[in-house]
Amino acid sequence: MLGSTLQMSLIAQLPLAQAGQLLLVAGIVFVVITLICSTYRFHQMIQLGENALLTTEDCNDFFFIQVTRYLSKINRASSGFGVLIIQIQTQETDKRTLQEALLKSVKTIIRKTPDKACLFRDDCVAAIIATEEENVSGLAQRIMEDIKEESLSLIGISAIRAGASSFPQHGMNTQKLIDTATDALEAASFESPMPFCMAPPPATENEGVAPDEPAGELSKQDKNSALDPLTGVLSPSVIGSYMRKYLSEIRRKHEPASLLCVGINRIDQIIRMHGELAADDVTAGVSQVLQRLTRDSDLIGRYHRDDFLVLAPCSLEQGEMIAVRLREAVQKEIFVSGAKRIKASVSIGITAHPEHGRNLRDLFRNAYRALEIVREWNTSACLVYDPVQHAKKAEHEARS
Repeated sequence: MLGSTLQMSLIAQLPLAQAGQLLLVAGIVFVVITLICSTYRFHQMIQLGENALLTTEDCNDFFFIQVTRYLSKINRASSGFGVLIIQIQTQETDKRTLQEALLKSVKTIIRKTPDKACLFRDDCVAAIIATEEENVSGLAQRIMEDIKEESLSLIGISAIRAGASSFPQHGMNTQKLIDTATDALEAASFESPMPFCMAPPPATENEGVAPDEPAGELSKQDKNSALDPLTGVLSPSVIGSYMRKYLSEIRRKHEPASLLCVGINRIDQIIRMHGELAADDVTAGVSQVLQRLTRDSDLIGRYHRDDFLVLAPCSLEQGEMIAVRLREAVQKEIFVSGAKRIKASVSIGITAHPEHGRNLRDLFRNAYRALEIVREWNTSACLVYDPVQHAKKAEHEARS
């Protein structure tokens, strides 16, 4: 109050012009201070919002996404992995605190990379173990032996049990692997000296498998697979739902994302000159380049015979850099089909969240539009979608 009275007294003693300037400066300072305080509060609210969003459904979605990411990169790292679900038994009402304590213990036991652990349901911790299929059971059991000792020292946890499944033996899509591990969990007993159950092999595992075809290998007849049998990336039947879930998780973290629409150029010409099998070999080869040069955090899927999608948690500028790197790598590659050596190229349309859309449908539509424009140029290039120029062109074509 004294400061305000003194300030007003000083203003009253100044000429009118100077008093006005002083009031203007004081007003600007007040606005700046208010903005700084508001920004600080805004970031506090964002952080609070992220923590508040960790509901049971959020945890389940996050675990679903992690398994999907392992499926999408399975040809890059190894040929298998395991899903381990650990459940706590407690009389405490605050299960989340115990869940987080158990999660912390699990993370100290599994490898930092490439294994992954996260919360699941309202009383479980789930882990993804990157190892060969035949090693999943033994490794999961050893993890449980260590976890059992540590968990019983946590006040509030009276017992634990666990169930596990493995890829590809117990399924080739995300939901099947999680459901099978959950069923194995229900078969385990809290009272058992080793409360762990590995899902049994499917009853129909060897039915319909040719004598020279190894059981568990990706089959072209498996229509329920999350992976495209030719390319080893997400199949057209699941790419939409999986990428929507992943984009939702990226949005929840307030992070940017880029969507790359990658199209193989002149695939019809390859078919005419070299045949269908050669076109398949080129498509599979392009997929291998994409998998080799993208990160584990990127999701790759095939949505058309000669088209792929890459969803990457990164800025638009970084997405453009990834696209240029992929285009140049494909251009340098020589694809082999039998005795034939074939050169190919790709064009890439690029969009970013939130600049070009807030959902997968809009991002895909705009990225595909950019890809179409490059193909009209009859060249190999990368093009970022321009909402002004490209939207007008699309509108013009719709009217004509």
